[in-house]
Amino acid sequence: MNFQNIEKKAVKSRMICVNLPKINVNSMLRKFFILIFVGLLAPAVAQKVILGGPGSKITSQSSNNRKLLRWEDSAASQNTIDGKGLTAELHAASRFLYQTTLGSDKAEIERVANIGFDKWIDEQTNAKPSYMIEELQHVIKDVVDWHYLNGGDSIDAPAYFYSLYFNYAWWNLNLKNNDELRQRVAFALSEIFVTSANSDLGGYADAMCSYYDVLIKHSLGNFRDLLNDITYHPAMGLYLSHLNNPPTDTSDNTRPDENYAREIMQLFTIGLFELNNNGTLKKDSKGNAIPTYTQRDIQELAKVFTGMTFSAVKPNPWQKEASFPTYIYTGDPTKPMKVYETDPNGESVHEPGPKTLIGNYVTKWPQTGEEDVQDALTHLFNHPNVPPFFCKQLIQRLIKSNPSPEYIERISNVFINDGKGIRGNLAAVVRAIIMDEEARTCEWLQDDFNGMLREPILKYTHFVKAVGVEQYYDRYYNSSYHFFDNTNQIPMHAPSVFNFFNPAFQPKGPIADNNLVGPEFHIYNSKTSIGFMNMVNNWIYDYVMFSWMDKDPYTVLSIDELMDLSRDPEVLLNRLDMILTHGNLTFETKNIVKNIISKFTTGNFRSDRVRCALYLIMISPDYAIFK
Repeated sequence: MNFQNIEKKAVKSRMICVNLPKINVNSMLRKFFILIFVGLLAPAVAQKVILGGPGSKITSQSSNNRKLLRWEDSAASQNTIDGKGLTAELHAASRFLYQTTLGSDKAEIERVANIGFDKWIDEQTNAKPSYMIEELQHVIKDVVDWHYLNGGDSIDAPAYFYSLYFNYAWWNLNLKNNDELRQRVAFALSEIFVTSANSDLGGYADAMCSYYDVLIKHSLGNFRDLLNDITYHPAMGLYLSHLNNPPTDTSDNTRPDENYAREIMQLFTIGLFELNNNGTLKKDSKGNAIPTYTQRDIQELAKVFTGMTFSAVKPNPWQKEASFPTYIYTGDPTKPMKVYETDPNGESVHEPGPKTLIGNYVTKWPQTGEEDVQDALTHLFNHPNVPPFFCKQLIQRLIKSNPSPEYIERISNVFINDGKGIRGNLAAVVRAIIMDEEARTCEWLQDDFNGMLREPILKYTHFVKAVGVEQYYDRYYNSSYHFFDNTNQIPMHAPSVFNFFNPAFQPKGPIADNNLVGPEFHIYNSKTSIGFMNMVNNWIYDYVMFSWMDKDPYTVLSIDELMDLSRDPEVLLNRLDMILTHGNLTFETKNIVKNIISKFTTGNFRSDRVRCALYLIMISPDYAIFK
């Protein structure tokens, strides 16, 4: 066997991310150690066989094939040679799935390790979308039926469906769906294109669900279509007040509302300052950052978003058809808004004339209000800031807090051109983000500046899906409000349009000192850190996984398999390391947990071991920081 050639191939692998120790052995043995390290630490290497293969004459011998009493598995010496005993590919798949889903179990981790990441992305890209508005209808029927089945009177039957029912639908959908990548990206988009129940919108679950469906629909679609549909959605119109936005009226000194015009630029497309394609700031001749827009640009763009209101009404005794203005009480929030030229009295409600937008771009005139809006959206879509501004935020939500400029530029280039001449192809952008070397290669695991603090809600969904829950009625309704009170986060409940946390937030200390950001630390404080620990305690020890009205006694953790493994603490911790910490549980943490749970030896000790191990890992620094 030519060890020299094997060593060269091994060292050239991108996945090698360890400095091999200096081993005082002969050359042949040294090469063998290199091969063993490659197998253990190189999760992306396709070939599983380290030595030998079909027809190989290599054999291994050991003094003992360790097998515990009443265990099917054994620590066979042959596993050292054929690679069956290695778990690096499973750890890599677990880490990949945390970046691309809201959580996954052992079976899915094993499947993805087997089929490969590219094939899984193909599957997900082609998966049928699951939509919230459809789920909401099931929830409403279920809640009303439940009311009557429990002896409720018709006069008290639920008729007002607010954000609570959005929460029910969101959890039920995301614990039963198959379009996991699409849903993960939709959640990320909900933290960029923010609308929130923390407003009048919170009274309308149908508006919230319908808006979230826009994010689901376009999460793997085109950015231009996404920008169009969030602009026209009544939920966004209500939240950022371009719903029923009137034109200029000099007689009473009123001007169009500027809220949406400002935020579509500042938060949704181009940001505050001009950027290079790699996300770094452009500077003027004096070294100052260059603003992307002015107050005049906001005022001019606000004129574009005038005359917009509901295009349809819900059945009601007051209004038979939509017109300008129509309000949330009667309007149908599941249908896109419309730009009206005049009100029922014939008065103009869309600002006439050309509008001078950023870059001194002048919209055409004459043209309809609809054409005005499309003209402005296309102009924003083609602005050079959009690729780096948006792509950096999407990387931050999926992969890491501080992507390198090179990473941002690679993804920006895909946004600009997906390889087929299409700009804004989000399916291509998302694939490029998650398959980029900075997201995949394990060299980055060794970088102290790499990683992110896990979001509270993602810890919750990840735990539920990784460990598994059983629900007696197959109904995963979760109000989440108790969790929200303790952690300051549940979907679509941000405190403002600026999301739960600022993408540029710098916590004081080493992160700020190194000019890095840690967005999720914005909601990490003495209250929420302890609050999360209390929630984990509720799940594991108080048997309260979900909250439906008060408590849901019908939803419990599925820990039977983990209890079987807990007869050997080492085996249990290896499993939890795979599904929760992706192989990154440190020796120190592992030994602490192992020493603690090993002391449980009487009574229902297997359950005690599992619950204690789950609790300690979920509140550990190893779990809190995702790398």
